[in-house]
Amino acid sequence: MLLRVLFLALIGTSLAACASTTTHTGGAAGGGLASSAFNYAPSGRAPVTGAGYDLRGGDWTGQLGYVDDEGDARALLQMSYADGRQVRAYLDIAMPYLDGGLRQFNGEDSEGRLIHLELQAGPCRTQSGDTLIYFADMSIGRRTASGCGREVGGEHDRWSNYLIDYLPVIDLCLAEFRDRAQHVSIAYTMSGGETGVRIVDLDTRTWECATREQGTAINSVRPLDAADAMFGEGDPIFVRGELPTFGEGCYVYEAVREADQTLIGAFGFDACDAGPVAALDPEVG
Repeated sequence: MLLRVLFLALIGTSLAACASTTTHTGGAAGGGLASSAFNYAPSGRAPVTGAGYDLRGGDWTGQLGYVDDEGDARALLQMSYADGRQVRAYLDIAMPYLDGGLRQFNGEDSEGRLIHLELQAGPCRTQSGDTLIYFADMSIGRRTASGCGREVGGEHDRWSNYLIDYLPVIDLCLAEFRDRAQHVSIAYTMSGGETGVRIVDLDTRTWECATREQGTAINSVRPLDAADAMFGEGDPIFVRGELPTFGEGCYVYEAVREADQTLIGAFGFDACDAGPVAALDPEVG
């Protein structure tokens, strides 16, 4: 719980510093964003441990984990290269937090080499053919390293790790709402293998869009209420086709981009802690 409090403090500082962040409009899920969200735990996903990111490149693997350093939120980077080289460093979280929708970390290792790490959300394809949700680019002294990453967060797996898999169905469901959708609160695999997408509309009502025919057609769209609350929903939300203003709707936003920087949309994280705690693990920022 402590790290969640620390990250809310980071977000609060950034909200004060970044009130003038530019809004990019014109996406399929435009309009003011609702700050309320249900909770849901996606089924059928393997539990993960730690709070941070698993990273991998062509000749290295690594972990970036959030830590509490005497009351300050920092990140511990640990990397192992195929030739036996090791990197271990405590990194500061670059401020303003999520500036420009990008996660950045800075520090130095025990040998005094400066380290800069950037995590850009988007479909990063590994050499083994997997698609992970982060591009990872870093400089370590005079060396550079690039790879992919996925978020890990305690005992459960965030639905956003699988955004790219769900994106065709998300688009199918958003088309049904046309310009009445604010954001997607979750996408998940339903019993029987079809997909469910929960969408919050302009009146802050939540709807479940369920598919059929292996996700190629909509089977039903039904309104939901508090009795349908599921753990993990809204952590994060997803806005298609735009990067809203930092702090809009009481969220801070992380850009989701293609490798060529084309904007796919944005993840939104609760900056006010105003509703039910939606984090899959209370220590994930």
